[in-house]
Amino acid sequence: MSFFGRLFGAKPPPPPANSVVISEDLATTLTADGATLEVAVNDSLRAYTEAQAKAAAAGEPERIPFWLRRESDQGGQLEDQLRDRVIQRHAAEDQKN
Repeated sequence: MSFFGRLFGAKPPPPPANSVVISEDLATTLTADGATLEVAVNDSLRAYTEAQAKAAAAGEPERIPFWLRRESDQGGQLEDQLRDRVIQRHAAEDQKN
């Protein structure tokens, strides 16, 4: 933005919808093989999403990120598990005292 634009209160143009800021060390690592940053990021993200899709299709939940995992076999047991953990924690604290 120009000096006069800042002086008179003009707003800077909004960044493109698909722009991101990454750290310099990550950019250096991605472009170490000589590829442009755009190509390196695109290839890395595409390879990551393909690997995640293959892991999900193969039923390998350990390779699926925790935010994508589904625990459908629990069926309402979450409260029981949390209650048991609280009881165990209280018992451990009582033993320390």
